[in-house]
Amino acid sequence: MLKLYGGGRSRASIVQWYLEEIAVPYEFILLDMAAGEHLQPEFLSINPMGKVPAIVEDDFQLWESGAILLYLAEKHGKLPNSVEERAIITQWVLFGNATLGTGIFIEANREKETPRLLNPLNKILSQ
Repeated sequence: MLKLYGGGRSRASIVQWYLEEIAVPYEFILLDMAAGEHLQPEFLSINPMGKVPAIVEDDFQLWESGAILLYLAEKHGKLPNSVEERAIITQWVLFGNATLGTGIFIEANREKETPRLLNPLNKILSQ
């Protein structure tokens, strides 16, 4: 069974949400980040960066939420055949992680970036 490692307030929730959406069974392993469980040798053998989320499935290990989402989509037949359509999906995954995430979740960027990002995003989503 797939194991998803995450923290209480981490991007593991994105992966958990997706696993629920596509009805893939998994075991969620909640790491106590404040106690440093993500920095212990057992977890560092899964992700040497000491970050969550990470997944383990049989002998396969993968970390970084965007990579995990794309892997799960491909493995479970959720990606389209067209390279252009797959590129659009990749664009949105990377936008969410690299642009939107840092724009609204990093306090120093929030005031400036939130309206700059959410205004066009709302327009796109309303269409």
